[in-house]
Amino acid sequence: MSSFAKLALLGAALAAVYQLAPGDPAWMTELKEPPSGSFERVQFIGGDDTTILSGRLFLPPPPPNKEEEEGNAAPPPLIVMANGLGLTQDSNIGPFAQAFNNAGFAVVTFDYATFGYSGGWPRHQVKPERHVADLKALLRYLKRNASDLPIDIERVALWGTSMGGGHILTVAADVATTTDDVLPIKAVVGNVPHVKSALESIFGTLLRDPSTTLRGLVKVTGALVKWTLAQVLTGETTYIPLHGPPGSAAMMQNPGDDGGYGRLILKETRQSGWTNLASVGSVLPTLLYRPFNTVGRIQVPVLLVVAENDFLCPAAAAIDAAANIKNARLFSMPDIGHFDVYDGNELRTALEETVAFLKEHL
Repeated sequence: MSSFAKLALLGAALAAVYQLAPGDPAWMTELKEPPSGSFERVQFIGGDDTTILSGRLFLPPPPPNKEEEEGNAAPPPLIVMANGLGLTQDSNIGPFAQAFNNAGFAVVTFDYATFGYSGGWPRHQVKPERHVADLKALLRYLKRNASDLPIDIERVALWGTSMGGGHILTVAADVATTTDDVLPIKAVVGNVPHVKSALESIFGTLLRDPSTTLRGLVKVTGALVKWTLAQVLTGETTYIPLHGPPGSAAMMQNPGDDGGYGRLILKETRQSGWTNLASVGSVLPTLLYRPFNTVGRIQVPVLLVVAENDFLCPAAAAIDAAANIKNARLFSMPDIGHFDVYDGNELRTALEETVAFLKEHL
């Protein structure tokens, strides 16, 4: 076969991949206006020093004898919350934030760059290092503006769930070993946290169901090829689902991921322009993200809430992390999966343990 024929055959194959492989076009052209509510809006510059991010400050209810205690009550401690992969502050963390408020804590939530009401284009880029930088940027903003905020900046904890659980571990480790100008952290809670790389989790999935897992990997690989071609030819990004059934092209496709993640998406989530898509360029950074590499540097008390039957963020990884953290408490919840901890009795149990831990250390 001549060189020309080989090139023609390669071109035809790439054209077929471009046409047939998964990969949706972008869907948003402008940001939505952030809503108002029982919170104070927070706007700050993200970790890239350019993008404007959207956050909210929720203050706890006033004490019963407000008139007598006004002016004498100490400002509340603060919980800074980091959400999971592809989620916004209007998704699943509302019950957690409300419970923390009711326990007397102030709460700050925020949207990562390219998600929710935060700026950044193309939309829905899941870049763990960027998320960590955004979280640090929020901590710097809060420290700089502490005099204008009714919070106690000497009593601050980080709370993160799923991938956000990995982010808060990474930030706690970095704060312990750098002079970065951020709020001092007193405690950390990882709720079903992402600790080891998703690539390691895939090996376990391959052992459980090799044919379905391989089918999904082929689709995601095809989407990566298509995304690469789009970047070269047009400079545009393409998208695959954040969540879907096993064997699909979705980023999360373990048994239970599709329905479980779907329950976290509320009407308010979609009002920001959210849709079930992630930039294909998110795949490799997410697969390789491994907060476990940093946890040995953490110096503050840590609570890890784990679900024993978690396929997405395996409990074994969190158990290994707890063994490598100087002052870690492991709270293991039997017979439940990753998404069970967000509602019902499991949510109440996780909240009771978490609130008790935060009260102890703040």
